[in-house]
Amino acid sequence: MKAPALVAAGLILAISPLSAAESDTQACTTTGEPDRILPACDRALAEPGLDARTRAKLLIARGANLIKKQKFSDALNDFSAALKLDPGNVDALLARADTFLMTGMVDKAIADYSKVIEKDPKNVRAHMGRAVAWQFRQKPENAIKDLDVAIEADPKNAQLYAQRAGILLRMNRPKEAINDFNQAIFADPNDIDAREGRATAWMRLGEWANAANNLDVAIRLRPDRASLYEKRARANWRLGRKEKALADLGMVVRLKPDHPRPRVDRGIVRLRMGRVKDALADFDAAERMGDDSPSLHYFRARAYEQLNRPKKQIVTEYERAVKAPASTMADARAKMEADARLKTLRTVK
Repeated sequence: MKAPALVAAGLILAISPLSAAESDTQACTTTGEPDRILPACDRALAEPGLDARTRAKLLIARGANLIKKQKFSDALNDFSAALKLDPGNVDALLARADTFLMTGMVDKAIADYSKVIEKDPKNVRAHMGRAVAWQFRQKPENAIKDLDVAIEADPKNAQLYAQRAGILLRMNRPKEAINDFNQAIFADPNDIDAREGRATAWMRLGEWANAANNLDVAIRLRPDRASLYEKRARANWRLGRKEKALADLGMVVRLKPDHPRPRVDRGIVRLRMGRVKDALADFDAAERMGDDSPSLHYFRARAYEQLNRPKKQIVTEYERAVKAPASTMADARAKMEADARLKTLRTVK
């Protein structure tokens, strides 16, 4: 799971644009390219007689620019130094918490976010960051509670609703997730992630028409996102729109030409539609691209049976399905079906 972009973005301070006439102190706390800003910070911090709060502010600004350079350890040192100078500095606590979270130090991130919340119980950024951290610790209920507070404080923030909806969906609470996805989309109609998430929730409920309609809009907004076509293909298949499902899978293949799995998925649909030779072409292409999944071998064996291929060839393919590692639930089902079919074939003389 990746922390939301807001976590990283929050490290970049919103301040006035750089002017050549400004001092190093002013330049350090200005947005811009880190290669230009960092030397100004170094010079400003080398000035004698800085008061503690000014030095802390400069350290936070330098740390934010070090983050842009992927120098996380140096940034953490600056944020910690700022907190020694100004222990109650919320900006330093949030910046350090965000950096801990980005670098996998989840418990330390939670501790810093909690300190901010003690000082500012309605701090949206702290609650949002801590909600992400709770998910890494497999505590979704805690994450929901943090997001409840954040949404109460900022009820028009689409990202908060979308984040809570995603957690509710993972907790298998699709109806509640749909309500939050609706709020996210109302706040930001172009939020493709929320539209895709809402479609997933509709699919969990078996509401295939709602899912397909939702995905129609999402695809108009983002026609280059393969996962939208993958989901719509499934919805269309469930609705009996077989040709539309096949067309959607064709789009996935075009959008992901170097990925074998879309070819396996299209091959399965072609096989179920009776287009056996086309299905075999997809399975063979996927194998040449490196696929060795139980699904590929099981459904290719099924195709061989329909074409009355030699029994030895069919059995060998089912055996490969049983031996291949399963990475998805679909693969696990294919392994079981292959094993059952093998037992049947071995009992037939």
